[in-house]
Amino acid sequence: MGGWRRNTRTGYVTMCPPCAGESSQLYTGHLRGVLYDAHRRRGTRADDYLCRLCKQSPAAAWDHCHEHGYVRGPLCGSCNTREGTGLPYYFLRLEGAALHLLECRGCLEQRTLPRRFHTAVVRAHLEQTERHGRCPREPYAREVEHAHGVRRFELECSGWHASRWAKDVTAPETAALVQAFVDAALAAREGRPSPGPATAAG
Repeated sequence: MGGWRRNTRTGYVTMCPPCAGESSQLYTGHLRGVLYDAHRRRGTRADDYLCRLCKQSPAAAWDHCHEHGYVRGPLCGSCNTREGTGLPYYFLRLEGAALHLLECRGCLEQRTLPRRFHTAVVRAHLEQTERHGRCPREPYAREVEHAHGVRRFELECSGWHASRWAKDVTAPETAALVQAFVDAALAAREGRPSPGPATAAG
């Protein structure tokens, strides 16, 4: 039954996620570096653990990196859906999301993220660094084309002098921005000053 149902004298009671989570174990990273296929043969139950992202609900699945095959950790159904099919741009804004992705040994050692998150990292960087003239507003950026390793973004400023412009980001520039993002996430976890912002696409 996992942590969702409790047996009482009058029968099983289904609990709300926070109450169910109170009886779940905290995941301490004991499967870090273990391949998902090998882990499946062990049969460790995800619902014995608390979701390592929201830290409120019992986990429902063992999340893993589809590119490298390593276990990341237990996630509840909602957080697992956000990671797998949600918009990467918003997932990376969740507290602990980047570090969760880096629970994959392959991503950590290569200082990268799964490919589907690369556009989100570049988009966030462009919104933070690109400006229309002297306008202080952050523009809105969206990828409009990805061909031959080059990502083309269209940026739109909604200030007084509204404007649109394009920015091309090459594959090496994307890799550098993702690496800088990973380094900053790791530095924040260790309480170190974040590395300087990447200038590859600036």
